[in-house]
Amino acid sequence: MGNYKLPTIQQFLNKKKIYDPKEPVWVYLEREMRENIEKKPYNEKVGDWLRFLKDLKYYYFCEQKRKLKRLNREVGPPWYYELSSIQREVLSDLKANIHQDLLEDLPTRIRKSLSDLGVTLRISKKILMDAMNESVEDPGVFIWNLYTAYYNKPPSELRAEYDMNSMILMSCLVFVDLSECIAELENLTHTSRPPSSVHEKKHRKNTQPNTRYGEYLQKCYIPCYSNHSKKKQPEKPLPLGYKVKLRSTESYERLCKDLAFLAKRKERNKKELQVERVCNYKFWEPPSTLRNTNPKMAAYVNKLKMLKLRAKPTFKAPYKHVQHQVGGVSFVGNRPRYLLNSVAVLSTGYIPINGGVALPNGEAVTTTIGYWKFPRDVQEICDATCDCLAKWESTVMEFLKQSRCKCGHLYDLYNEGKPKEKYFYPPNRHGPFWIDNAKIFQLDPLEDFVKDTVKECLMSTEPTPQPSMPTISPSGLKLKDLLAAFLAELSDTPLLIPHLPKANLLANFQEWVRKRIKGKLTPEDTKKLLYQSHRRWLDLKHVDFRSRAYRIPFTLKQLKHINWSHRHMGQKLFEILLNDFVSRNSINQVRQTRLWWPTTKYDSYRNPESFLNVFFTYMPGRMKDTFLINPYSSELTPKHGAKTCPL
Repeated sequence: MGNYKLPTIQQFLNKKKIYDPKEPVWVYLEREMRENIEKKPYNEKVGDWLRFLKDLKYYYFCEQKRKLKRLNREVGPPWYYELSSIQREVLSDLKANIHQDLLEDLPTRIRKSLSDLGVTLRISKKILMDAMNESVEDPGVFIWNLYTAYYNKPPSELRAEYDMNSMILMSCLVFVDLSECIAELENLTHTSRPPSSVHEKKHRKNTQPNTRYGEYLQKCYIPCYSNHSKKKQPEKPLPLGYKVKLRSTESYERLCKDLAFLAKRKERNKKELQVERVCNYKFWEPPSTLRNTNPKMAAYVNKLKMLKLRAKPTFKAPYKHVQHQVGGVSFVGNRPRYLLNSVAVLSTGYIPINGGVALPNGEAVTTTIGYWKFPRDVQEICDATCDCLAKWESTVMEFLKQSRCKCGHLYDLYNEGKPKEKYFYPPNRHGPFWIDNAKIFQLDPLEDFVKDTVKECLMSTEPTPQPSMPTISPSGLKLKDLLAAFLAELSDTPLLIPHLPKANLLANFQEWVRKRIKGKLTPEDTKKLLYQSHRRWLDLKHVDFRSRAYRIPFTLKQLKHINWSHRHMGQKLFEILLNDFVSRNSINQVRQTRLWWPTTKYDSYRNPESFLNVFFTYMPGRMKDTFLINPYSSELTPKHGAKTCPL
């Protein structure tokens, strides 16, 4: 008895089992039938029934897996998680906490903020301080650097699996720039609303009747009284302000992984910080404009400024036919001007315009404003005997202009190329212009053109030689493709969201795009989406997110050899199994909450913020908000059941 040695704690943990593992009935029946197959003839009906039960169980398993996959897809990106209002307040205070921690050189406030956000990582002081120093007091850059340093990958690279801490950090990057990104999207798709034309209602005037009864039978027009307001038609959304540029998935991923925006974001934050600027002026010699209050000194300073001005280094004559010699510089209108000597105008058809005489330093200088061109270019006009206007009738030209299609062609109305028949004949040397009056009434051969076109289509077997260019309508695209095009346009800005993987699957941005393209939801669409949300709710109710508690797998022989000296091993084994059970349940509750949230987005609430608080009060969003009962407790009805801490 003394030589028997109990297994170690790790060996016990490797053999842990769930309470009362029961096998399905059909497995037990099939095993019993196979064992007794020689005694009893095989019952085909029972065998078919067992196979049906197997297939039914597998079908239910596949259906549950498909519904769960669909719910995960409708939540958004695999890393996205909705944050409560308390977590958003923590994000808004993160900038001030970074500033204070950098001053004190201790990351105490940042650790508290990360804990309030729900992050349970054990991060060293060096990683936190390095991330804060490189962030320039920007919360978005700080979380980006922290994620990169801890997971050895930037958030722009998609990972196969995300744990709860990485999901919270990635989602914080969304809510840091949420309002700014929506504002940028509105600026990107902004179009000016055309002025609404208001038609003034004409008041119906009472007419004077021409009857013998006079004014007493005057007809009065009284508008019908109504106390109900007229229903306003919903305003249609404005068209997009720019052309939608669709990209391939490879180019979109390339834009996401480009980290040049971090430098732009840091530079923008440096400008926002109140950095102590260095004064360029010498304190013992202030500028003259601040020092001089005497008007004479101010005039003297302005004169010094004027003397510092220089004339243009190269002077070019305004005309090629003018010869001059620069003789000096003088101020005219407080600007330095060159003085020209021996100005000579070459013989040409231009006549100088005298603009007066200037007297610089006692010398008279003639000012030339411009030149008259002589002789003038006279446009030749036809004589009265000319018949050029009679070559083409105005009605014929208007008809040809109006008969063009949108692309500028003439519908092939027998006017391009060689016409089949002539309706008018231009003038020539043999005779004047004349019109065939017998055919002028058949000038519009549209009916014959349609007939000929239909005949050609019926006779031909080849497709149209020139296919029309395809046009892309934003209303026909999927919301995720349209959002990807918008975010790709914002990749040059300092925003974080366009550089997150699969950011085009974010539900709140897709809802904004839907409102921008299609306008408000109609009552029929609202009813349909509520029905869909209700179906998702019912699907989610049938998914089991509970974790089973493991039992300590003691055998009878081990129980006989356990004595008081093994109490520490039993206590430690129990604590490990209990903590494992609590953590698995907490993580499953948080995953369930992530799937619950999208089923409520189409419901109507007066105040979405208050509903957010109510939702996260009953649906825990963080592991620290969950509270579970002890599965190994001897109490049948514990005082506090499974509940969550109110936020």
